[in-house]
Amino acid sequence: MEIDVKQLMIDSMKTRALHPDDIPELDLYMDQIIALMNTHLGTDGEKEPLTRTMIHNYSKAGLITPLKGKKYSKEQILQMLAIYSLKNTLSIAQIKRVLYGTMQSGIDTNGLAECFDTQLARRDVINQQLVHILETILVENHIELDTPADVLSFLLTLTDITDSLTSFAAAITQTCFPEPPDKKAKK
Repeated sequence: MEIDVKQLMIDSMKTRALHPDDIPELDLYMDQIIALMNTHLGTDGEKEPLTRTMIHNYSKAGLITPLKGKKYSKEQILQMLAIYSLKNTLSIAQIKRVLYGTMQSGIDTNGLAECFDTQLARRDVINQQLVHILETILVENHIELDTPADVLSFLLTLTDITDSLTSFAAAITQTCFPEPPDKKAKK
């Protein structure tokens, strides 16, 4: 089994992005938001990054600020982008905690945009560092990917790493962001 591990890692890290500057300043209808997200984040053959149902569910769950009329503001679109970015790592309850905490700390549309700008500016360098770290893990642990059993063993290692990073993200969320008030308790 011949695998160019480094090239495979580099190719898998080519992710699409929606830059805050690509989001119009004017409010958008739901279908326009879905089209914007699909254009910038969609991948061939995979499910849509955002659907009408998802937007409705995020609104119902209080993940995005309440809608005024039928159009969504740039801030709400950035909140949806944050949800899209965080949902593979954090639970919906944790995402709600993060977004509630950012709103409570006064982070507005410009602040949200700056967070994404910073993350996107770091992405290439961090991906290069990650390739180096994974190569080091392979070499220092004498991991060869010659057989399906070797590959499965390495996939289990990657899963362990992912689980550790997910736990770390949850711990950061728990430590740095307040629990949102329970709306049901007020009734």
